[in-house]
Amino acid sequence: MLDPEEIRWVNSTANELNNLLQVITESSQFLEQFCEENSDTNKYFGILRNGIDRAARVTTMMLERAARYEHEPQSHGPATAAPPLFPPSKIEAKPGRDQEVAEVGDVKIWNPGGKGELIMIVDDEDFVTVLAQRVLSDQGYRVIIAKDGFQCLDIYRRFQKQIDLIILDFTMPIMDGSEVFNELREMNPQVPVVLSSGFTEQDKLRWMLAKGLRGFIPKPYTQEKLLLQVRSVLDALKNER
Repeated sequence: MLDPEEIRWVNSTANELNNLLQVITESSQFLEQFCEENSDTNKYFGILRNGIDRAARVTTMMLERAARYEHEPQSHGPATAAPPLFPPSKIEAKPGRDQEVAEVGDVKIWNPGGKGELIMIVDDEDFVTVLAQRVLSDQGYRVIIAKDGFQCLDIYRRFQKQIDLIILDFTMPIMDGSEVFNELREMNPQVPVVLSSGFTEQDKLRWMLAKGLRGFIPKPYTQEKLLLQVRSVLDALKNER
């Protein structure tokens, strides 16, 4: 939970960043008028525009997140450990086809009564998350889904002691897999992450492996490959404890 001073800092920083983005946008538009149009200039101005758009979305999300925290009741008591993931009074059962779905606040857990480990799937493609969730739930795992990097970080910040493994997509809007991985490591240097992607920059993949990435599942993956990679990583983690 952010304290009031941190919220004010986030708001101030995001607004300053927004002002800088406006200056960069206006300057780039001005320069573009005087540059000879060719494939190279179009390419680099396109990269610049994409970067500006991405930074603007991040700034907006910062402001929205700060506004949400600003209106939540603040606790001034001593810091406490994360609450149990499934306190009975907090669970609201939901029908989910033939699978049980529970809710802890705004977090949905598929197969909450499963005997297997708790796995978070982070992917912005609905087809991928639905398939992976059903495959893992059918094998007894409990599953949480995050649709983007910000949601992943928010959930992990609250429930990192309960989450046994994260399956992280590399190609996502706003924050890619390497950026999310880096933020997760700030919270827990030993965070258990398996990367999943159809395309990954090899330099970034090597960097992530050097920093403790637990594995890689190339897309599209089969049910067998997913389950084999998940079980292999979880067993390795148990042996290290």
